[in-house]
Amino acid sequence: MDAAGISKTLDAMMTSPHVIGALIIDSASGLCLGARGKATEADATYLTIAARSALKKDSIGAVLHKDSKVLLRKGNNGIIVAIYKDKSAPDDTGSSAATSFGSI
Repeated sequence: MDAAGISKTLDAMMTSPHVIGALIIDSASGLCLGARGKATEADATYLTIAARSALKKDSIGAVLHKDSKVLLRKGNNGIIVAIYKDKSAPDDTGSSAATSFGSI
């Protein structure tokens, strides 16, 4: 995915209800490919390591980070997408943000 595609995907994720941050990570290197909102480039390494445990059986998981609920999904192409939500937000892993990055 090119830089324009990453930017467009992040912008789309940020429009979903209760989303306060979004991050796209290369799982092989742990490098941040793009970040929006509360998510920062520095979070990429932590979330890459957390994803190894959270995503062992499923391609979707969740962790707590920076007072946020972070939904994680790893695509077949080695890209991890992290969606930050307020801890008090309803648990709706089927939300448009969680499903929209399935094409990454």
